[in-house]
Amino acid sequence: MLSIVKGPYLQNPAEHCITVMWETSLPASSRVDVLLAERIHSGYQGNYKLPDKPFGTFTVESESRIHQITVEGLEPGTIYYYKIHSRNESGEIESKLYMFKIAAGRGVPISFTVTSETGGYSGFDATDGLINQRIFSQMKQYRPDIALFVGDVVNDGKNDEDWNTYFFGPGRDFFVDTPFYSCLGNHEDNASWYYDLFAFPEPRNYYSFNYGDVHFVCLDSTDLIKKKDYPYSSGVMGPGNPQYDFLVRDLESSSARWNIVFFHYPPYVSGGYQVEALRQLCPVFEEYGVDLVMNSHTIVYERSHPLRDGIIDYDHGIVYIVAGGAGAMPDWLLPKREWHTSQSLAVPHFLQVVVTTDRLELRAVDDQGRLFDQLQIRKNTEGRRDFI
Repeated sequence: MLSIVKGPYLQNPAEHCITVMWETSLPASSRVDVLLAERIHSGYQGNYKLPDKPFGTFTVESESRIHQITVEGLEPGTIYYYKIHSRNESGEIESKLYMFKIAAGRGVPISFTVTSETGGYSGFDATDGLINQRIFSQMKQYRPDIALFVGDVVNDGKNDEDWNTYFFGPGRDFFVDTPFYSCLGNHEDNASWYYDLFAFPEPRNYYSFNYGDVHFVCLDSTDLIKKKDYPYSSGVMGPGNPQYDFLVRDLESSSARWNIVFFHYPPYVSGGYQVEALRQLCPVFEEYGVDLVMNSHTIVYERSHPLRDGIIDYDHGIVYIVAGGAGAMPDWLLPKREWHTSQSLAVPHFLQVVVTTDRLELRAVDDQGRLFDQLQIRKNTEGRRDFI
């Protein structure tokens, strides 16, 4: 029987397009109907109504189980309705009607949420998924433009069912209207499902994208630090390494107001699983104006002081955040903080980040909705940062 197994969910939001994906139980055709939302009762609850005519229909007739359609010709900052359809000889199915919002471009404030370890934590605590459900539910309440996941979204990346159990299942109501990006963690194990189920920019294990005034760079630390060498690097993490060269070229060409990098293994954390070899990348971050680096792997929350050249620098330093979100391992923390640690706590959590042209506001929120840490970074016209 034909049914929807995963999704729909949203990928690659841009100013004029967005990608809609879903998975069905059997191979079937793909169709997305898009309608332009019309605002009614402006100023009263922001309600929208359906127009008389659809914006457009986008189809792929060839049958597949994993469906991917890019909807194009959209207007920046605009809200649309969409519905997915699939059909084969056994029947036809369709989803409910959902909404998505197109990126507005530079100069417009944005918000995003960050978490990780939705699956990695399960290897240490046989939870029933309630922590993940609470995290996703809390993030949805903040209505972010996009979401970032810093790896280990599943327990075993090669197990198809894990992707439903730990990620697409608990995140279903969140993903229907919130595009997301993720990086590879060690629990994904570079499995083919990561490449089949996500439509990130090529080569997909590392990539970059722009949203509002932010340039985001995703790296694959599991490739920089091979499993056989973990936690050390036996290769060249410098010129000649394809990923290192990509990072330099990408940051060098960025003209965005803010630059944020995320990858799984943390170069700085006052707990277990710190991977100091990745500090070889810090001079690149510092040279090309990275403002924030987000990691995971150690299943705690930790925020560093602003760091540059291996010391604390409140004028030009970079803040490193470990957002080991959907779980808590207090035993992984060292008995006392390291010199680079500003704040640290082992609770299930996520980050909510708001970015304007001259200010970045970061809040750490636990799975009960309680704020337990926050940071503001103000940036003047010369690019100098003030940390509050």
